[in-house]
Parts: sequence; C-alpha cells; structure tokens
Amino acid sequence: MDHLETRAGLTEDIRRHYDSLSAFYRLFWGPHIHHGYWEGDESPAEAQVKLMKRLAERLEIERGHRVLDIGCGLGGASCWLARTFGCSVLGLTLSPVQARAARKRATASNTAELVSFQVCDANRLSLPGETFDLIWIIECSEHLHDKEAFFRNCAGLLRPGGRLGLCVWLRGETGAPAHEELVEEVCQAMLCPSLLTKDEQVSMLNRVGFDAIRADDITAHVLPTWEHCQKLMGHPMVQLVLHAKGGKLRRFVDSFRLMEEGYRTGAMAYGMLTATRAPNRLHAHRIRAEEHNAPCPVEDGTQRD
Repeated sequence: MDHLETRAGLTEDIRRHYDSLSAFYRLFWGPHIHHGYWEGDESPAEAQVKLMKRLAERLEIERGHRVLDIGCGLGGASCWLARTFGCSVLGLTLSPVQARAARKRATASNTAELVSFQVCDANRLSLPGETFDLIWIIECSEHLHDKEAFFRNCAGLLRPGGRLGLCVWLRGETGAPAHEELVEEVCQAMLCPSLLTKDEQVSMLNRVGFDAIRADDITAHVLPTWEHCQKLMGHPMVQLVLHAKGGKLRRFVDSFRLMEEGYRTGAMAYGMLTATRAPNRLHAHRIRAEEHNAPCPVEDGTQRD
C-alpha cells in the first residue's frame, strides 16, 4: 500500500468513526466534543464552555466577523460563537452525520441565519483566499497528515491581520523512549498521524506566515477531562455501546487511560495558541487543492450517510 492509499484509508477511518459515534458523543458529552478547562469545581459542560471562552477572549471576536470553524463536530462551538458574538460562522466537518446534526443544532439554537456547515476533508481545503477574519480550530489538526500544508492554507484563507485560534494535543518535550511509545499508542488509537511538540507547532506557524504567536501549555487545566471520561466509562449505556461496536471502539476507549497518563507524566501536553497572519510575509492567493486532491464537497441530499 502506497503513502496516498494509507492516508486515504486513515481519513476514511476517521470519517467512519465520527459517523458511527456522533450519537454516542452527543449523549454523553453534549454538543462540544473537546476538552474542558477547569479552575475549580466546574461541571464538564461548564468546563467545555470555559475552554471556548478562553480562546475567544484571546481572539477578540467582534460582531460581523467571518469565522471558519475547522473540525466543527456537532456544531456546538459554531453556534455558541454566533449566539455569543453575533459573528457569522462556516463550520467544516469530515462527517456527513455530524454536518446534519450541526444544522439541526443551528435551527434549534436560532443561529441558522449566521451559521452554515459543509462536509469537507481538512486535508484538502479548497476555499477562496482571504475570506475569513478568524479561523477556529479545536482538536482537529491532530488528525491531519500534512500539518504544515494545512496551516499554510489557513494563513491564505485569512484576511491580512486575520487571527488563528488553536487548541491542540501536543507531544511532550521529554524525548524519553517510554513517552514516545505512549504517544504512538495514543496516535494509533485516536486516529492521529502524528503529534507536534509546542515548539514544533510554534515554528510551523511562523514558517507558514503567522506572527504574534502566543502558545500556552494549559495541560493542568484540561487534565480533569480524562478523569471524568474514566468515570463515564462505567455507565451501563456506555458498556452496552462498547459491546455492540466492538474492537476499534474498545481500543479508542482504552486510550482514555493513556491520555490521562500522558498528561500526568509529561509525555503529552495540551496547547492553546493564537497567531496573526503576517501580511508582509504572505502573498495574497486563492487556496487550491493539490493536483491529486479535489475541492471540499458540499453535502446535499444525494450524499451518502
């Protein structure tokens, strides 16, 4: 199997994962499929909103801003951004199931006039350049193969002075063989081609046209996410789903313990980053897919489940 076939196979595995488990996520985690930010005795739902608030504060979002939410999941953040700030949001997800759920959420939350959703492989972004004021990415880039190409595309999609907000799983800086093995186990179970260190992520953003980069390690604040996940796994309904879905889901759930261990030992970290497109270092251009890529498909009534 060649490199492109391997990439395509992993991307399809990710699509199937989110197609088949979106109802599971929504039932047990609600509309936000990402870590929470704890400072005290917040509930998981409160902590998830607090993570978004922290990122939004750094981005200084304003009414009328045009936001691209890459890896929008069930639409929770897209709708929250529109409702909270009055900005317009385009959400992208690899999963048709998630896109449909996100549209329903927009209707239910009275944000449908400000929010829209497309089915799109973020490995193959093909959107008009300099279209957005802000790009919002929470726990999506971990799944992508060529991260540098992706972030270069993000820079091109932003208007001059536009801002990127990123929450991301990171590889720790220890270099210990045991830690590298743990990260590899997490990547295999969580369908991630690779993880970057914080320094690698910052350097990559700088290379592709961003400056004013702020990168904070907030691992201690997000660690309780996995403590709550471990408790959740004892729920009878979760056990029923695990029994029904089989091996791959069991491997995914087993990795929750690895995530917690990774954060506690320094093998992994969690970063919150913001950056500004540097207009003097990036020529305006329209993002086009590589020759072997196709544009992001827009879901319509004919697209498969």
